[in-house]
Amino acid sequence: MPVRKIAYCVLEKTPAVVIVAVEGMLMYFATGVAKSVFTQINPLCAAWYRFGFLAVMMLAWRRPWRREVRQTLPNTRRDWLITAGCGLAIVAMNTMFYLAISEMNMGMAVAIEFIGPLGVAVISGRNWRERIGVAIAAAGVVLLAGVSIASPDGGSFLIGLAAILVGGTMWGIYIVMGRKVAHAGSPLNRLSVAMCIGFAAQSLFLAVPAVRGLFQPPASATWLVDEGAWGIAHLLLLMLVVSVLSSFFPYVIDQVVMRKTTPGTFSVMQSMYPAVAVGVGLMFGEVPGIGELIGVGCVMLAVVVTFSGDEHASNRSHADLQASMDTAA
Repeated sequence: MPVRKIAYCVLEKTPAVVIVAVEGMLMYFATGVAKSVFTQINPLCAAWYRFGFLAVMMLAWRRPWRREVRQTLPNTRRDWLITAGCGLAIVAMNTMFYLAISEMNMGMAVAIEFIGPLGVAVISGRNWRERIGVAIAAAGVVLLAGVSIASPDGGSFLIGLAAILVGGTMWGIYIVMGRKVAHAGSPLNRLSVAMCIGFAAQSLFLAVPAVRGLFQPPASATWLVDEGAWGIAHLLLLMLVVSVLSSFFPYVIDQVVMRKTTPGTFSVMQSMYPAVAVGVGLMFGEVPGIGELIGVGCVMLAVVVTFSGDEHASNRSHADLQASMDTAA
């Protein structure tokens, strides 16, 4: 059986909430690794390398220049605007997140960033489970954010706060735009183009300083300087691994999950991310306080309430997803 068929079967049979939980653990473990790179290169430049590797991987996989793939790409101005908006939201969200976690605890940043998905859930929720789930999640996120503000953990906290608020807004826009891309047909092909548009926009501002940073590292750099050419290779390899775990896999998987859930359910499901980030943060020495643990409990309860009545996607969505996976050959 082809690998893409196996992947399709696994993703279809696995509950969406489990997929998102595993995705979150991979994402924030990679984020913890990325934070170690910030001593070697500016966080914004690190974000450029992460997204650059992602764009290259998506292009190599989907090959949008092929005739059969070009036929699945946007063909109206509206579709191109949606695709471009998705790509720009993704790159802005990730760039601001890296800037924020360079100034604050990772769990704090994720909690505050959830203002975006929470806003989407409030606007799009249609049944009592989603609304109750959103209310509980809001209590947890507000508590986590309050603890974060009370304990800034050093750094230029206001810069980090401003960055994560922008990132959270972009996260909400990504959920809206990404869902439209997911339901447009051949979403992975369109996502590859969205990534390229986002990377091109990001490169206008960060390409030159990112490349210069490898050869003129900041004073805080250690192994990047000591290892010479190997230090550059070391850093690039780390960012490639980070890109695979925190970008490539999550964004491809999101296109599957978005087709299995409603916008509100998807948003509340992602409310477990602050809890996951705090848990992963333990591995990197970020010990949560009592207030953070209570907030985590609220977030997890919101997920249980929301998904106790979740239903499977329609047969049409299954067929559309299978078709989109088949175009990977």
